Order: sequence, then C-alpha cells, then structure tokens
Amino acid sequence: MKKFTSPFVVIKNSYQIFIKKDNFLSLIKIYSPIGFLSLLSLLFIYIPFLFDFFNTPSGNVAMGIFNFIFIFLAIFINLAGVTAIIKIVDGEIVKIKEIFKESASKFWKFLLLSTIIYLIDILGLLLLVFPFILVLTWFIFSKFIMIDQGTGIKKSLVQSKKMVKGKFWKVLLRIVIFGLFSLCFQMVVTLIPYGVGTVIFYLGGAFFILPLFLFYREISQETINE
Repeated sequence: MKKFTSPFVVIKNSYQIFIKKDNFLSLIKIYSPIGFLSLLSLLFIYIPFLFDFFNTPSGNVAMGIFNFIFIFLAIFINLAGVTAIIKIVDGEIVKIKEIFKESASKFWKFLLLSTIIYLIDILGLLLLVFPFILVLTWFIFSKFIMIDQGTGIKKSLVQSKKMVKGKFWKVLLRIVIFGLFSLCFQMVVTLIPYGVGTVIFYLGGAFFILPLFLFYREISQETINE
C-alpha cells in the first residue's frame, strides 16, 4: 500500500487550485446563489420591520418556506460545486451554464443519495458513536463517485466502502483534519461582523470540498491499481 499525500499538503494544493483566477471566479459564481440567500437572511435580522414580520405566525410560515428553499438550493449548489471541481481537476474549461444544466439532470438522484447517507449517519449516531464514525467513513466518497463516475445509488455506496477497506484509519484521519480545518476557518471568518463572514464562508464553499475530493481521486487511483 502506497503512502498517501499528507493531509496538510492536500489542503495546500486545494488552496493553490482554488485561488487560481479562472477557478476562483468560476467557483464563486457557482456558489453565489447560496451566498445571496445567506445575505438575504441577514436582512431578516437587521432590518427592523422584516425582523418583526418573521416573528409573527405568517412570518414563521414564510421563514419555513425560505429555509426549505435554502436547503434544496444548498444541495443543488453542492452538486454543481463538485461537478465544477471535477472539471477543474481534470483540466477542463468550466462553463457555468453547462455545470448547472448537468447538475440539474443529476439532482434528484443526488438528493436521494444525500438523504440515504444522512439517514444512515443518523442511525449510526443513535446506535452509538462508533457505528456513526464507521458508516460516516465508509460512505464518505459516495457522492463524489456518483457525480464523477455516473454510478447509481447502490453502486456509489458499495464502491465507497470498497475504497475505504484496508484504509479506514487513514481515511478517518483525513476526514477529521479536513473537518477541523473547515471549522477553524469558519470560526475565524465569522468573526467579521454583521454576518458578512458567514456569507464569505458560503461563497468559498468549494474550497472546503477540494481537499476531500483530491484525496478521493488519490485513493480511487490506488483502488484501480490494486
């Protein structure tokens, strides 16, 4: 078994990919809808008459609808972000309209896979911490596999577990390090007042997907060669 790239080097490589001008502009454009909704949510807090409205029964309904749209859009943007990252890593030109069109064609299957993984994680958490860590690690690459290889839900789950086999602790270590990196960055950025930091964090969403995706590509190549 080969030695995998240090997770800290992977983060550095992710940063270098993300800040490249063309990549940066394309990814920010893709994540701009979720950034806009995040900015809109700030207006609900800081504009007095909107704040008062959303504390009424009608406002609660409106906020529920808004949150529902936010969740669905976030899932779609996550799908589009990974689709764009695949093209960037493969050296292809990113065309925003084509990214959104391709993402729309995969959305319902991706939504179903995301829901299944979420339910599996919840079940694992209910059983105890270790089962949660186990299933989280097994299926961590499932979404990448579906988008990258065009596989179905079952095959994506099975293939992810196969990729992790024999490398569990190395995969888990990177999940923890990448997660802590994202959390620390979010904590620092959100110190920017008036919620501006939160908007920035959402706009830079692709940056926090890149490390895990680069590791996925590295580990998938070893799986092919085995």
